Amino acid sequence: QASRSCVSSRRRHKSGADRLTASQRCGPRPAAPAAMDLEAQNCAVERAIAELQAAVLSKDSKSKSAAANDRQQQIANCERLAQRVKNALESYKLELRVLPKEQQAEHQHKIRGFEDALRQARTQIDWKRLDAEHVAASAAAGAVGGSSLGAPDCEAPTLEQAVATADRIQNESKASVQRSMGMVLQAEQVGIATLQKMHEQDEQMARIGEEVEDIKANIARSRKLVGQIARGAARDRCIQMLCALIAISIMVMITLAVTGKDGGELNVPDPVRQVGSNNGG
Repeated sequence: QASRSCVSSRRRHKSGADRLTASQRCGPRPAAPAAMDLEAQNCAVERAIAELQAAVLSKDSKSKSAAANDRQQQIANCERLAQRVKNALESYKLELRVLPKEQQAEHQHKIRGFEDALRQARTQIDWKRLDAEHVAASAAAGAVGGSSLGAPDCEAPTLEQAVATADRIQNESKASVQRSMGMVLQAEQVGIATLQKMHEQDEQMARIGEEVEDIKANIARSRKLVGQIARGAARDRCIQMLCALIAISIMVMITLAVTGKDGGELNVPDPVRQVGSNNGG
């Protein structure tokens, strides 16, 4: 019985060791689906960037048989790859939204690096396009003017031609910058004159406001003085008696003029004398 129990314990230990070995062979558990999607998007963007850089850095054909349409096809291919990189970046950004903000820093750094690489590639594509346009223009000029020596029109420009073109563009740029600076100086002078005029108008408006305030204060003082004079006159006995005497004198004069006893000496309106004469008649 003791031997049977020992054998069973050995079997259980062996089965546990087998399970542990199987779990170790399986390796770590797979990552979350979101992390796997982000890694897949990262790999897709890296592949697209690599293809775009390879297409941009490819050398143009220098042979005489190279045609302009080959350059155009190469530029179109680069544009297509650049659009592919842009779409992959947009998908990468959309997948990044599912992660928490504290886990997005590393991916944001990668995205900025991809965007910088895309901008550099687009700059090189623009240079290729300008080069192709220059070659096409040179070919058209050679076809119109003709060449007695039979020089090829599709060859790349020489160093002297490139330097001359760069000097011409630089001179034109300098002239444009000088014109722009002149216009800026004129605009600055106009702005200074406008500011001075506005400052003068502000000072004039301030003076007008002060004068208006002075007029308002004078009117207020005048009203106070008139009110004080009226109240003083109403309280003064002498002035009251004088007003009463003036009123009585006026009534006496009117009575004498109406009755005709003034001898025509008083200066009264004619209608008053007519009223007196009608009453006497």
